[in-house]
Amino acid sequence: MTGQLIDRKDNPQAFPKLSEDKISELAKFAECQSFNDGETLVKAGEKEFDFYIIKSGEVEVIDRSSGEEKTIVTLGAREFVGDLANIKGSPASGNVVVKNACEVYAISPDKLRRILNEKSCLSDLILQTFIARAQALRDSDYIGLRVVGPTSCSETFRIRDFLSKNHVEFSWIDLEKEQEVSEILNHFDVGREETPVVVYGGEWIIKNPSNRKMAEYLGMKKPIENKVYDLAVIGAGPAGLAAAVYGSSEGLDTIILEKEALGGQAGCSSKIENYTGFPMGLSGNELACRAQIQAQKFGSQFSVPSEVVSFEKKDEYYTLELDNGEQVNTQSVLIATGVSYRRLPVDGIESYEGTGIYYSATKVEAQLCQDSTVIIVGGGNSAGQAAVFLSGFAKKVLILIRGDNLAKKMSQYLLQRVEQIKNIEILTNTEVTGVKGDEMLNKVEITNNQTQDKQEIGACSMFIFIGSKPHTNWLPKEIETDEKGFIKTGLEVRDSPHWTGERQPFFLETSCEGIFAAGDVRSESIKRVASAVGEGSMAVKFVHKVLKE
Repeated sequence: MTGQLIDRKDNPQAFPKLSEDKISELAKFAECQSFNDGETLVKAGEKEFDFYIIKSGEVEVIDRSSGEEKTIVTLGAREFVGDLANIKGSPASGNVVVKNACEVYAISPDKLRRILNEKSCLSDLILQTFIARAQALRDSDYIGLRVVGPTSCSETFRIRDFLSKNHVEFSWIDLEKEQEVSEILNHFDVGREETPVVVYGGEWIIKNPSNRKMAEYLGMKKPIENKVYDLAVIGAGPAGLAAAVYGSSEGLDTIILEKEALGGQAGCSSKIENYTGFPMGLSGNELACRAQIQAQKFGSQFSVPSEVVSFEKKDEYYTLELDNGEQVNTQSVLIATGVSYRRLPVDGIESYEGTGIYYSATKVEAQLCQDSTVIIVGGGNSAGQAAVFLSGFAKKVLILIRGDNLAKKMSQYLLQRVEQIKNIEILTNTEVTGVKGDEMLNKVEITNNQTQDKQEIGACSMFIFIGSKPHTNWLPKEIETDEKGFIKTGLEVRDSPHWTGERQPFFLETSCEGIFAAGDVRSESIKRVASAVGEGSMAVKFVHKVLKE
């Protein structure tokens, strides 16, 4: 036992010693400062704090989020203080307190971003360390934010889902099970009827916060700057994130507006195994997290949650109107809003969304499926990935498909895996025709569409992965869509009455000049993660051409 939350011996990549050459290079961007024993360099919850290289002495990173003081790790000479919060602008995860009087090199957030952008050798080391520290903290007993609320409350699920998909570390305390609930609620003078609440240590609490309020507390939602951006990306799925990386790395002043969570539909996938370059696979959430770090390294600005509700063309730029009244001015736009799964046409199903009905399969949902029967509706890769993932938690997993053959939509490698797992059962020619429960789902009625035989199954969770509904209902008529609502681009809009350009529209350009579409939301696109990434990257090339006109 080390007496610290993170064992340095188990996490060598998280605590590298800097060479004298690297320290000298970093010192060019820094201000030398001295601190005495007990002084604080960084306060937990502080945003936009400095990056510190320790010249001499020692500091402790201390966690008080549990209400008790625990040392996360101790850092000494030639090591540096910082983590992903330095890049994201999110709150510091702990207090950094001087243990033995020290001298440090302090680097401001702006100068750190310059280093990450301009000094590739230093950038690689710092980013690798930040990512390793995030994983080490995740694997430790660090508490961080605490969400206190009952399983049976859809608002509790919403909060947990939002935090998880936006890569915020937190602990969930189930109001219906945990012993420590009363102590926490009494400390803040909060009644059980006022839950769910989000708590940080003994410092602050917010009652049933909206996603926007949580984002503001966590530094994810910042005021929009009053300027004209080169590129505004609407949607932070694979296409939008790729555009953010390529756009900002090529010098475009880029802002990403996402209404809910990073990663889009792909971010809800527990494991993507056919993405080039990752033979062991990776989760959609991990892919989104790494892409965000990459884009922010190059200077992209993220605003989550920010929903675009309308836009209009000004003389030299477009103005996007957000749902909170803010405006974004930009010379070009990429619409990468993606798609969502369709709701089953079953009476009462919406009343169990978040309390038994789910549209993604991540660790947040898996916690609710322990040793129970779960149902998965759909036969595509998302359904298959969910089944494999949830089979490790649930007692039994039932896959329901309307057709007679799972091989029609599911990749062969995934189908073979599904068929090999003993607690997964496939029910063909089967549809959901009813749902029942009290506060939470507990029974699902299914019907064989060939024989019309009905059966009632006891199940606490049902995951729906059917259909593709594009997020385009907010678009004006000037942006042409096909009969299903997907955005037309390129040759499909060259004869559109809304196209006013003297040239032909570019491949990914919509019927409005300077507005592009990429990924699943685009008509005739290939609905795969790699294809969306390719389109998002390609769109940046066309943006450059538009900006030169």
